[in-house]
Amino acid sequence: MKKNIAILAALSVATLTACGSKTDANEKNFGAAMTQYFDKKGDLCLNTKRWPVDLSEMDLRLQKTMQAGSANQMAALEVAGLVKGEDTEVDIMGIMGKPTGGKSKIKRYTLTDAAKPFAQEKEVASIGLNGKTTEKQTDLCWGKKALDKIVKWEGPMKFGDYQEAGITYTYKVNNVADWAKKPEVQAAFPVVKSILDGAGSKESKHAIKLTSQGWEAKGLD
Repeated sequence: MKKNIAILAALSVATLTACGSKTDANEKNFGAAMTQYFDKKGDLCLNTKRWPVDLSEMDLRLQKTMQAGSANQMAALEVAGLVKGEDTEVDIMGIMGKPTGGKSKIKRYTLTDAAKPFAQEKEVASIGLNGKTTEKQTDLCWGKKALDKIVKWEGPMKFGDYQEAGITYTYKVNNVADWAKKPEVQAAFPVVKSILDGAGSKESKHAIKLTSQGWEAKGLD
């Protein structure tokens, strides 16, 4: 009987050791922390948040010299069917924000119905002369970054009860929109091409911290 109890106790200890703890500094826990981070923060968007987009005649003249300028970006999105451009006129505003009576020709781009599946809306709070205000912004998202693998880590470094580690990882990109693969879109938005080209090979760094719930990527909140 005593022998059986001893065997069961040894098996329990071995099982607990194999399972490990959420606070252990290891690849599994660091990978879980980064997966949690990308689940919440991994959306890949164009960072064009204010619509409609109005382009002046100067913006349009710079189209040939600025490949990644606003004019080429809108032109690429129009080819992809995500925006529609129309020529119009707007009031020229004075120093105090009042119309001067003059008109300025612009090209105005608005989102099409084809853009709706990729449009991500959020409210952004800001504090200005008129106090705290909230602005609704809409961005076009084209993919989702996810963890590929943990390459290595440094630390953890301890500062009293606080612990932090620096990890190096590679990523992958899921749910890539077809329009994000178009050459004209990648030329107008070089960061899209850079992120896609780096998937599975580019090493990136991120800091993670130890909490009461285990390891957590910094910037999650």
